[in-house]
Amino acid sequence: MNPGTGETDLKLKYQVLTELQPGMLFSETPSQLLTHVFDCISRYFSVDLLLNYWVEERFPYRLQLIHHRGVTDSEAEALLSLDQGQTICGTVIKSKAPYVSEHVQQTTDFHGRILRQMGVRRYACFPLIVLDENRPFALGFGSRTGDTFDPTELEVLHLISVQLEHAFARIGRFEELERQNAVLAETNRFLSSSENRFAAIFAASPHPMLITTLEDREVIEANDAFLLLLGITRLEMDTRYGELIRGNELMRQIPEPDESSTVPEGISREITFTNHAGEEKVCILRTVRLDFNGELLLLTMISDLTEHKQYEHELQRLSQLHLVGEVAAGIGHEVRNPMTTVRGFLQLMLMQGKNTLEPAYLQVMIEELDRANQIITEFLSLAKDHMVQLKRENLNDLIRKILPLIEADASVTGKMITTHLTPVESIEVDDKQITQLILNFVRNALEATGENGWIQLKTYMQEDRTVLVIEDNGPGIPADVVEQIWKPFYTTKENGSGLGLAICFSIANKHGASIDLSTGKEGTAFYVRFRTH
Repeated sequence: MNPGTGETDLKLKYQVLTELQPGMLFSETPSQLLTHVFDCISRYFSVDLLLNYWVEERFPYRLQLIHHRGVTDSEAEALLSLDQGQTICGTVIKSKAPYVSEHVQQTTDFHGRILRQMGVRRYACFPLIVLDENRPFALGFGSRTGDTFDPTELEVLHLISVQLEHAFARIGRFEELERQNAVLAETNRFLSSSENRFAAIFAASPHPMLITTLEDREVIEANDAFLLLLGITRLEMDTRYGELIRGNELMRQIPEPDESSTVPEGISREITFTNHAGEEKVCILRTVRLDFNGELLLLTMISDLTEHKQYEHELQRLSQLHLVGEVAAGIGHEVRNPMTTVRGFLQLMLMQGKNTLEPAYLQVMIEELDRANQIITEFLSLAKDHMVQLKRENLNDLIRKILPLIEADASVTGKMITTHLTPVESIEVDDKQITQLILNFVRNALEATGENGWIQLKTYMQEDRTVLVIEDNGPGIPADVVEQIWKPFYTTKENGSGLGLAICFSIANKHGASIDLSTGKEGTAFYVRFRTH
């Protein structure tokens, strides 16, 4: 390499270090890393020799050549297992300082005699202090051409050596982790009977379990069920422990039992937290002190109540529907009969004009009776003994039958109805009830949309389900309202009964269908998924 200008040297250093960076970061073994380094620098400098030594663990006065490039097998054999004091690398390891030898062929330096035999004319060696200062490395770069190093060349080689210390440390940590994992796996195979049984039960338990130190709550062990509850993998726990484990709100809520507490006693507490998958979990924690070989530990056993709470929520909603059905079946007809009689007489008075009230008052009374009658009709549709007459129907055909009625409702309010019906499999349904379900959803959508409002009905297949979608461009449903809309009598409308969506839920439940929704500022879409088999 010839000396260049300062700008050229800077550009060269940038190119070399940029090309080296990926290998520094992603090489998995020292051999792979050093091969990458040699291939890179040999393209830019007249370097054709690389020697990498470390001190043997059993014989600290001897060196072991662990990686080399640019030497023959016979030369490598001569370099193997040299005494530390016989080589330049040994001098570097002992002094922990770089060593540069130029004009090697003209010197009588005892340490460079083997290099002279190999035809090396210049040689630079750098110490690498990695992990353990008692096990240092030495890395040498040599060339059989040119007697001296260019300053830029030496500077780049020194920078590379510094970066290699960090790269070797990274590889060492991963290798140590793999070794520890291998040792741990091997150790676990030969656990004594009681420890082996406990470890097997702990690991295989479907209930999340965690063992921590009592004082600072460092995690000793967590079973797979615990990691699943937190929404992380074991690798993520190992590599991102502080963020994923110590930083999780679950850990901050673990109660500490009394000093005298033992299994099955302990402290229990119901908590709610959000895991790393964004799921809200409801759990019961029970903590117990353990004395393990004189070390106080904390065993936390967790019962995941999330699904149970969801079932409770659904049962509560179904119970409300059942109650409404009971009320409807018990009093619906009895209330309707006298109302029909009163309405008849009001109509007769209105027609004959024999009354002291304004006709408008009579008309309001009749309309209010009609509205009460409609509410009773909705009550009756929720009755538990309402017969469902199932027959195989195509959902697209049902929509086409009632489409003129839906379009007429929309035209009155100046809104638009569109459809996008794709081929779907036939399903077992009560056509009258499904018609009512569609009309309820559409009328809700018509009331929710403003000027230039539109409603679209869509059908499609999703795996083994026939899906009905009723979508609108209304303002969306507020988050605090979404959980309430299925409850009977809940309504945000001034004259609403709060039974429309409750009826839809009841009809879907009787047909074994599910309902969910997506809502936002751009509108709301309800998805009804029917089983096809």
